[in-house]
Amino acid sequence: MAPEIPGFYYGMSVFTRFFPSAEVREAVCKGACLLRANHTQAVLYCEPLDYCYIHTRNPEKKKYFKIQANHAAPPNAQYSQQAVKRKRSELTKCENKTRFRQRENKETIGKAASLKHPLVNLQREIGVIVSSRARQEQQARIQASQLHRGELHRFEPWPNSYSIRHVLRNPRSGTLIAGSARGHESSVSVCFPDIDESQWSYDHTMERVLFREPYWLGSMSLSHSGYLLATMNEGPQGDCFLSAHLLPEPDEGGNYRWPTFSHPIRIRPHYPMSFWCSAAQPAGSTAHFAIGTSEGLHTLEGTSSHWCLSKKPFKGNTVSTGNRRRSQRTQSVHAVEWMSPDVIAAGQKNSKIFLHDLCSGGSATRLQHSDAVMEMRQMDEYRLVAAGPTSLRMYDLRFAPMALKYHDSSKPYLTFPDFSSLPFPTFDLSTELGLLASPSQDCKVQLFSLQTGLQVSSPLTGRQYSSPPSCVRFEYGNDTPEWRGPHGPSLLVGTDDVVEQWTW
Repeated sequence: MAPEIPGFYYGMSVFTRFFPSAEVREAVCKGACLLRANHTQAVLYCEPLDYCYIHTRNPEKKKYFKIQANHAAPPNAQYSQQAVKRKRSELTKCENKTRFRQRENKETIGKAASLKHPLVNLQREIGVIVSSRARQEQQARIQASQLHRGELHRFEPWPNSYSIRHVLRNPRSGTLIAGSARGHESSVSVCFPDIDESQWSYDHTMERVLFREPYWLGSMSLSHSGYLLATMNEGPQGDCFLSAHLLPEPDEGGNYRWPTFSHPIRIRPHYPMSFWCSAAQPAGSTAHFAIGTSEGLHTLEGTSSHWCLSKKPFKGNTVSTGNRRRSQRTQSVHAVEWMSPDVIAAGQKNSKIFLHDLCSGGSATRLQHSDAVMEMRQMDEYRLVAAGPTSLRMYDLRFAPMALKYHDSSKPYLTFPDFSSLPFPTFDLSTELGLLASPSQDCKVQLFSLQTGLQVSSPLTGRQYSSPPSCVRFEYGNDTPEWRGPHGPSLLVGTDDVVEQWTW
């Protein structure tokens, strides 16, 4: 048991002395250990915790005073338990406020000295300083006004003239790929560039037809691994197939050597369906494609002659076989886009857009468009642009709740009110330029601002074609030794048998 010290008051479990910082002294108590000490108090625990001492000192009178019990202390006593407790509480609040102010001053980002200049404040007051969104809109309009046209290549008829439906260019080899149609026949042709020039140039002597089939060409996708995938539908027997082809790349001498499996590989489904669209995975160890079909979302993965076509389930999607009921056509997927290497966005004919995660295998419906989803493009990690026969809208996955009613559409992040679509909508966008390009039925190409959704005037939008352009594709220049295209962004436009290149 701790010895009794004269002038101390016995309480329970805590020994406290109040004194100013200049009067801090070591508390002496048998078996006691100091736990906390600040400017005005020290707290000790006694071992054993049977007794503790509480006493205070008045620095002005230089005397110690025993803390009196509340029932024994006179009114307004300075050293009663209640008064001491109140002082302790006020002291704690004062310390907390001091620490908060110190932390706030340390973490607050101060205004730069340059912003305190009076001319800067004057520009803000009179509205001279332009917001970032308005600045991006202004830059997009300036870029669009500086477009100029060039004919990249005119494909030779094989054997008769045809119309280009899809156009791609391999960014590593410069190979120009065109998918065309003539009546009920479709073909895919490639044209290799002349690598002796400082920039890629094309000649009809370097053309080659990959294949020509009595099918309808639904889509073309080029993987980062060099594989080209074409979706073919509506064959002579109503059948369909996928055509995978590994494109050659030039060697050190500039010659193109075709791989061992130079002929297109045909991949047919195990049950009747139609292949509507496809999109290549942006990155990965192998070629990986997302495919929209009449039976929902599928993926194709493989290399060489080994390919695996697998179905990705989602709510309401059923496989149709001879013994099973065919799934409703309204749930067929007509547009696919990769949001990341593991997440696929799929747009359905019933206007719903769902996300599928390849890692977890789960799917979730996130958006509902105003009409059937026929084309989609990713703008960034969260924003997605979807097109239907009558509407073009941008959605933000973070701020787009599902519609309250079944027939209502999700609230768009941005709308494009002047959008005029082809029977099969197609478009492409450039986040670097802040522009969206789309062919229209009035034989022109429309340009829209990604900031406001309004049309942007340009030499491209003023050009009148003899027939509606069929496809557009933005390209981005890079600093790699293999790239010999335009140094800045460019736009490829396919019309009739010509591929145009609009550059800045």
